[in-house]
Amino acid sequence: MTFSRWTLSAALAAGLSVLASGAFAQAVDVQNAWARATVQGQKATGAFMTLTAPSASKLVSVSSPVAGVAEVHEMKMEGDVMKMRAIPGLDLPAGKAVELKPGGYHVMLMDLKLPLQKDTTIPLTLTFKDAKGVETKKELKVPVSQTAPAGATAGGMHGDHGAKGHGAAPAPKGSDSEQIAAVMKKQFDRPDAPLSVAPVTVLGNYAVAGWIQGGKGGRALMQKDANGWFISVCAGDGLKDAKVLQTTGMPADHAAKLATAVKAAEAKLSKDQLALFASFEGMLKVGPAGHGAAAGHGEHKH
Repeated sequence: MTFSRWTLSAALAAGLSVLASGAFAQAVDVQNAWARATVQGQKATGAFMTLTAPSASKLVSVSSPVAGVAEVHEMKMEGDVMKMRAIPGLDLPAGKAVELKPGGYHVMLMDLKLPLQKDTTIPLTLTFKDAKGVETKKELKVPVSQTAPAGATAGGMHGDHGAKGHGAAPAPKGSDSEQIAAVMKKQFDRPDAPLSVAPVTVLGNYAVAGWIQGGKGGRALMQKDANGWFISVCAGDGLKDAKVLQTTGMPADHAAKLATAVKAAEAKLSKDQLALFASFEGMLKVGPAGHGAAAGHGEHKH
C-alpha cells in the first residue's frame, strides 16, 4: 500500500484532505487531525483530532485499511485510578468542539498492517449518527507525524500511543539510574508537562522506575540490552509484586529480589506519591520497538 507524502506546505495550504459522503458529514468540522508515527514491529498507535458537529450527533465507529482493529477509546479518572476503555460512541453536542487527544478521547489503531511513516498520510473513515439515527461517513486523509501539529494537544506517559523507537540515538551516559531517567524523559518529557522519574531501583539488567507527570503516575519496568535501557512494561502496583514481575519473563529469584528492593526504595515516600504510582491500573507491554504489542489492549486500563 502506498501513502502520499505529506509536506508542510501542503498541510498549510490544504489543512486536511477530506472526502465526505452525505450532507451531514460535510458539515462536521475536523481540525488538527494526525496519527502518531510508529516503528518497525509496533502494532498500535493513536489518531487524534477535534470534531465539531452543527447538530447533536455521535461518532459511532472508525475504520482504516492500515489497522485490523480501530476503536474510539476514552481515558478518565475513576476515583484515584486512570482507566482506558473502548466506547460504543462519542457524543458530539451541537456546536461544541470535542477534542480527541492523548490522555483523553482518542482513536486507537491496533493490529497495524505496516509501520506508519512520518510525513505520509493514512486513510481513516469516521461514521456518524445524527439524532434521527441516520448514519453518514466521512473519509479523511490523516497526516502521520512524530509530534502533534500546531494547535493540537501533545501526549505524555499516559495515553501516548507510540513511544519513540529504542536505539535510534546514542545511549545516555551516567549511572544506570541517570540513564533510565534520561531515556524516559527523552520520550515523554514536555515543557508543559515535565516528567519526574524517581525512585529508580536497579538490579542487574532490570529496574523499576516510579514516575509522575501532570498529576498522574505509575511505574515502568526497564530492561537493558546491548543498545542500553528501554521501557519494557508500564504498570502500577504490579511492578512491586514478585509474581507479576515473573510474568514479564523475569527469573523467579530475580523477581523476588527486585520486588523487595522496590518496596524498600519506596518505603519513605508519601502516601500521595504512592497513590499516584498505583493509579496506573493494569499492565501495558512496550518493549524495545515502542508501544505496540500490548498484552491485549483491553487490559490497558490506566
